[in-house]
Amino acid sequence: MDFLKVTGELKKEVEEEIKKFFETELQTIENDVLRDFYKDLRHHTLLGGKRLRPIMCIMAYCGYADYNPNILRVSIAFELLHSSSLILDDAMDEDVLRHGEKTFNAIYADKFLKSTRFDLTPYYDGGNWIKKDGLTQLLLMQRAISRYSYALSVLGSNILYALSGQSIRSSGFDNPIVTKAMIMQREMYKKLNEGQLLDILMEQKGGNEDKYFEMIDHKTGILFTYPLRIGLLLTEKADIHSLDNYSTNLSRAFQVHDDILGVFGDENTTGKPVDSDIKEGKNTLLVIKTLECADENQLKKAKTILGNRNASSEDIAELKDIMKSCGALDYCIEKESQFIKAAKGSIDSEMKESSKEFFNELCDFIIKRKY
Repeated sequence: MDFLKVTGELKKEVEEEIKKFFETELQTIENDVLRDFYKDLRHHTLLGGKRLRPIMCIMAYCGYADYNPNILRVSIAFELLHSSSLILDDAMDEDVLRHGEKTFNAIYADKFLKSTRFDLTPYYDGGNWIKKDGLTQLLLMQRAISRYSYALSVLGSNILYALSGQSIRSSGFDNPIVTKAMIMQREMYKKLNEGQLLDILMEQKGGNEDKYFEMIDHKTGILFTYPLRIGLLLTEKADIHSLDNYSTNLSRAFQVHDDILGVFGDENTTGKPVDSDIKEGKNTLLVIKTLECADENQLKKAKTILGNRNASSEDIAELKDIMKSCGALDYCIEKESQFIKAAKGSIDSEMKESSKEFFNELCDFIIKRKY
């Protein structure tokens, strides 16, 4: 199988289906403000991304049944839900870049600022200082921008969740099986939010490796497990849990690799600042192992850099060196390899050969990717 060719072709089909879905939705909206908002949601959903989750759903279905075009409409539910989760995640983390472009919250922060035509000139004293009233106005404006962009991000995320259910409901599969799929989609959304909650609490309270993977299984893992389960459900013949071990191990490898790329990746390739996880103090496996394995001097230095939004490029470079020298980076690389081996070993032997080959090659793609 030419993995990149197959995924490239399916990616195009998924994106065309997303465009068709939004076009149908836009035709029902008369309010211009809402139409523009939905266009921004469409743009965000189609912005970058590998479309792995819809493709996994399709290939799971085709592993046990002949291709049915209805599965394409179901599959986009997982891209809509993924987009929903990213909008909320970016807003909570106050990230401004994803895939090399502005995040949803950054777009609406800009729109708010432009609409207010905020001007500090009356509060500027002509030197290097802003008058007291100007500083107050600046802080009030910052608060207003943050509130506005966060509120619209939450609303956008909620709408995409609703649309993900709508895409399943309108797929054309028989009602009884669609009802079961809708129940699973709601379960997925609940667990996804639980994962986000665990992620936020870990930032405050810290965590160890076990807590980290518990959070990942809810957050990243759910977006791998449920596309497979629902794809299998719709065949009406496969065991919906037959790929659970595969998805758990694959998603863990995916996230550990993401953690590595978040620090050691190429910003031009990942489309995201490589210092953002460090400055936000994210409790990634890379950070957890660094804090466990660093010597006393390294640990002291690492703690002054992690979570420091004013950390310099020299600070970031020094922390990277610590991660390498203390063995944290090597540990993560070995860990993702173990997960990939376990994932490959849990591919269902009863699956059609083409899907088995796809899921096997997906494992290799996950840990070789640069973005």
